[in-house]
Amino acid sequence: MKTAPVLFSLFFGLSACVSTYYYSPAATQPGQKEAVYTRGLPGLRSQQFGADLTAGLSARGEKDLSLMVYIYNDSDSAYTFYPEDVKVTGYDAFNQSKPLRVFGAQEYIRWKNTRDILIASAVVIGTVAAVVAVSEATGGSDRPSRPAEHVSRADRWAIALDWIDFSMYAGFAIAANNQPPPEPSMPEDGLLRTHTIYPGEAIQGIVKIRGKANFMQHLLVEVPVNGAYHKFVFEHRTPVR
Repeated sequence: MKTAPVLFSLFFGLSACVSTYYYSPAATQPGQKEAVYTRGLPGLRSQQFGADLTAGLSARGEKDLSLMVYIYNDSDSAYTFYPEDVKVTGYDAFNQSKPLRVFGAQEYIRWKNTRDILIASAVVIGTVAAVVAVSEATGGSDRPSRPAEHVSRADRWAIALDWIDFSMYAGFAIAANNQPPPEPSMPEDGLLRTHTIYPGEAIQGIVKIRGKANFMQHLLVEVPVNGAYHKFVFEHRTPVR
């Protein structure tokens, strides 16, 4: 069996309004896991049933979670990865658990676009109300200027990409045969979709997760690949510096 050690990058851009965090691997993991680091930021690597998988977890604010996933097919046959089947469970300080919402790519895009429209509409309404209030207070007779058009689909998508904060890469150590694994397939928007991985191929990308207040003390991530769940435990949210 070939070995393909992977250093999974968790290099995140900083936002002026929302703090960016990474989660550290817990000291105790289900099964054997290998801690990997790139630029000082941690991830976990798991190998079983022909799947070499590395995962890292980041957050922007309290509830916006990004699970970074790299999968290398180290088997002799193809298998299909279904991001929607990823499971994430949050635990509170009393070890009570709650399942967290895991988005499929299209589901997340719809959810995020709807959220952006609501935010943009609230901003426009608030701006118009403020202009009217100022006009009335100053005795002005001019009508307020027409508010800007609603945020375009392209602009909403740009906002979504910024919110995803997808700025990662995979760095490869040299494999046993002195050849690095192939460059992973990665979607343009960073969001993983259902994908068949052939022997010797790799994919990487993000699965989006919605956190729940008070259930972020520990996070159990279960990633199903080729009939087996790769389980990772993350904790200790730390600001990216």
